[in-house]
Amino acid sequence: MLVSSNMRKLLSFALIFTLAAPAFAWDATGHRIIAAIAYDRLTPKARARVDALIRAHPDYTTMFILNAPEEPAARARAAFIAAAVWADNIKGDRRFYDESRQDAQPTAVLPGYPDMKRHTHWHYYDTPITPDGAKKVKAPSPSALSELPRMIDEIGKAPEATAVYDLPWIEHITGDLAQPLHCVSRVLKSMPKGDAGGNGVFVNPGRNLHSLWDGAASAGRDSNLEYVNKYEADATAAHLAPARVERKPKKWIEEGAKIAQLDVYTFGLETGTRDHPVDLPTGYVEIMRRVAQERIAVAGYRLAAVLNQQLR
Repeated sequence: MLVSSNMRKLLSFALIFTLAAPAFAWDATGHRIIAAIAYDRLTPKARARVDALIRAHPDYTTMFILNAPEEPAARARAAFIAAAVWADNIKGDRRFYDESRQDAQPTAVLPGYPDMKRHTHWHYYDTPITPDGAKKVKAPSPSALSELPRMIDEIGKAPEATAVYDLPWIEHITGDLAQPLHCVSRVLKSMPKGDAGGNGVFVNPGRNLHSLWDGAASAGRDSNLEYVNKYEADATAAHLAPARVERKPKKWIEEGAKIAQLDVYTFGLETGTRDHPVDLPTGYVEIMRRVAQERIAVAGYRLAAVLNQQLR
């Protein structure tokens, strides 16, 4: 089969991201499901607006519509779903740089972007929890707590270029904050700087706690639309949208921190090591999957609610 020059470029671009981008909150599958739930609950006006913003994004052609259906409505939905993963994808994209590193080397600002920073701190807020009385560590700033409310507030009134840039971030961080470990850092006397949302805790089977929860919604990292649609149907049937959807990210973070204490750190004060990981309680993974399904449904409802409100 002959492959066009443009197609080869797109395939090469996709391969770079596949190889370079590590797994992050909910992994790609979870973020795609949340976006699907939200998109299917947008008002006609909000949907038309997000479709236009997504089409105007610099990475629309190279990332958002790869393998998307040709039918216009299905293509727009697929693009919105793909955009929800963009903020994680750029962590492995050499066009962008990690400004949090001391040796950071800024990269050239490309058309359509306000800057080329990866903004890795925007994905979470480290609410300190101290179950053994350790001294609390101040959460870093900027963070999800400072940036998500700002972008939600400005998307309906900001200049077009700003709104185009903000939308994938709003999609993504709303999803991030539904993952309880994006809302906390457990600080122990044995780990006085905190566990970075479970990244410093090693559990069986052979991974850190954060990574375990990231994959709670995926089945073998299956992120195709068929799987996404099936999970969406199951999650929204099991967890119906509430009459009043909470729209304040600060409340989302407070809720996530409580869930982390109740449902995540249920194995005691151990942190484990790579060589000697913590054994999780019987039934832990099943409970995790149930909690994750509920959190993903709620995040989809919240994303739809804030976009419907701001883009009305």
